[in-house]
Amino acid sequence: MSNKASFGRTGRLTPIALALLAFSASVAGQTADGGTATATLEQVNVRSKYEREDLPTRAPGHKAASGARLGILGATSILEAPVHVNAYTRELAEDWSALTLQDVLENDSSVVFITNKNHLLQNFNLRGLDMSAMDIATNGLYGIAPANAVPVEMFERIEVLRGPNVLLSGMPPNNSVAGTVNMVTKRALAQPIADLTMTYATHSYLQGHADVGKRFGDEKRLGIRFNGVYGSGEMGAKEEDQTRRVGALALDYLGDRARFSLDVYSSVTKIEGGSPGMFNFLGNAQIPGVGRLLAPPEGDTNMFRGTHGQYDNSGALARAEVDFTPDWQGYFAIGGSEAEGNGLLFGTRAFVTGADGTTRGAIYNVHTESERRTAETGVIGKFDTGSVKHRLQLSANVLKHKEGTVNTACNYCYTTNMYNPVAPTFPAAPKWTGYTTVNDYRSLAVADTMAFAHETVLLTVGGRYQTVKMPLQKYSESRFSPMLAAVVRPWGDSVSLFGNYTEGLEPGQIVGVGYANTGEALPPKQTKQFELGVKLQAGALTHTVSAYEIKRPSFVTNSANRMVDDGEQRLRGLEWSMYGMLTKDLSLLGGVTHIESEQRNTGRDTYGTPELRARIGLDWQTPVQGLKVGGRVVHTSSQWADSGNKLRVPSWNRLDLNASYATRFGSMPVRFNASVENVADKKYWIGIFGDGFVMPGAPRTFKVSATVSF
Repeated sequence: MSNKASFGRTGRLTPIALALLAFSASVAGQTADGGTATATLEQVNVRSKYEREDLPTRAPGHKAASGARLGILGATSILEAPVHVNAYTRELAEDWSALTLQDVLENDSSVVFITNKNHLLQNFNLRGLDMSAMDIATNGLYGIAPANAVPVEMFERIEVLRGPNVLLSGMPPNNSVAGTVNMVTKRALAQPIADLTMTYATHSYLQGHADVGKRFGDEKRLGIRFNGVYGSGEMGAKEEDQTRRVGALALDYLGDRARFSLDVYSSVTKIEGGSPGMFNFLGNAQIPGVGRLLAPPEGDTNMFRGTHGQYDNSGALARAEVDFTPDWQGYFAIGGSEAEGNGLLFGTRAFVTGADGTTRGAIYNVHTESERRTAETGVIGKFDTGSVKHRLQLSANVLKHKEGTVNTACNYCYTTNMYNPVAPTFPAAPKWTGYTTVNDYRSLAVADTMAFAHETVLLTVGGRYQTVKMPLQKYSESRFSPMLAAVVRPWGDSVSLFGNYTEGLEPGQIVGVGYANTGEALPPKQTKQFELGVKLQAGALTHTVSAYEIKRPSFVTNSANRMVDDGEQRLRGLEWSMYGMLTKDLSLLGGVTHIESEQRNTGRDTYGTPELRARIGLDWQTPVQGLKVGGRVVHTSSQWADSGNKLRVPSWNRLDLNASYATRFGSMPVRFNASVENVADKKYWIGIFGDGFVMPGAPRTFKVSATVSF
């Protein structure tokens, strides 16, 4: 039985000027009377023999998929999804010789990274709300992904669902309410695969990646897929060496009425010799800053020579599905992950105190450990009540998360210079003292998608009853989070109007000492989103345009010295994403996001939230057989660097280029990929980490790779 929510339907130019040109080109084939000109491309989804058969097909252009998995709503076509969602493919990652999730999500205009490129920790915000690697889902479940950075080599799809949605997948370990980024693991395919990819990246990083898989038995029921990665060399800052080791094994069995799968992985990331930095120009009461934004240093300036760090991750996820009848299915999933980090993991920060770049540096030697355990069970059924068709899912979910971090700190204890840094003295390693965070999340959820009027109206109603326990704080509170969503297709399958009300959930807290309500248990915080949008399939192009408002509460101190849930961050946005083929030889992938974020209790704009972002990518299949060239334009508007709105970081533009060439050496398929980011080698401030800390963008970076298919 399929998990699909579908009821049987198949499923110098500025960046804004480029986006408008792309949209104009996509509809240029429309005739004046509303008909379609003969030149307009038709939507054709072709299943590759090297593509998972249980996933929505790839869309034209092969950089995005025609559908995505929406947690409790199941696998749904993009046009039938009542939310703004995109699914990026393995082919997109290969086009850019991607190593980590960041390399892929840089194509999404709703995403802004808040840590340096190639940093040991990769954090970002989605729709203006923060998310860490630990909050990434794997095959629909939280608690499995690595804690610091996600390697892409073991994944087939990357699905990005924008906006709060606790109903769909529950609460993540670090409590982000930004949305869901779901990584879909690879599986053995109908066609055996044996690929070896060698990648070289600036400055001297070399990596090998083996991807092998095969199905066994007369009916090919048992599948095994293995991905192994080893890479080492200078990457990131000058004289910084990085080492990556990834091993991922995927097993699955396809029975007549049951399916089983097991994913296990190990991921190790290591840095030796330093890291880029993050800079604060405003200072604090103890260390006055220079008070204005200086010119950025080289993007690969090494602020922390002589330091080292390592993050070790391992995880496993098992799942079983059983068909009770053709219309009813039960499932059970269980898994977990563990992580340990040592050395220079975070705290790569400095206060700039002089106009010549004189800086007070901070450095931390860190030891952190964490573990997560998760399980989910449920039933999925399809049935009719009169003329109304239903897809109903009920689920129970549990997630337990433990974490503890200690560090030996050098708190802005040495003088250096951001343009010509000195090597600091790395503090001694700390002794880990145990877990200081213990969270226990349990929930029950139900969602019913109903199809009316010959499936031209889809209505989804559901909710999740979530219990949040923090035993160390003796905290236990519960909240119910509803969801209401609809899709209406009044003019056929090519146009969908959609809207939704969804919520995100964050833990409350026990009020500490010094307040009039000390000891009070504050309830979980409910972030609320309203969204309206339209989806259009114009020939071989798919567009999604949506407008939304998000209100996220925060705890503040009132005039009676009570800590109360009375603060609010309000985000209002307009987003456009698109993918597909403009012509038979020209593919398009990108989007434009406009967002306004305000702290309602202070009246100030939220720092680190640029109002306008654009990511427009084009690829051209040249007349030379197998040769494809392309690139993308990246634009980010100006943004505040601090919560006081005192320092503003200017806007920036970037041009990235790529090319690929597929050929054969005898009977052996070979593919070459090359990419360069920041073609002009611009120096610029790319974004904000925390309150007041600005990050330089990476310099011109090359990657080349060659894949041999045996």
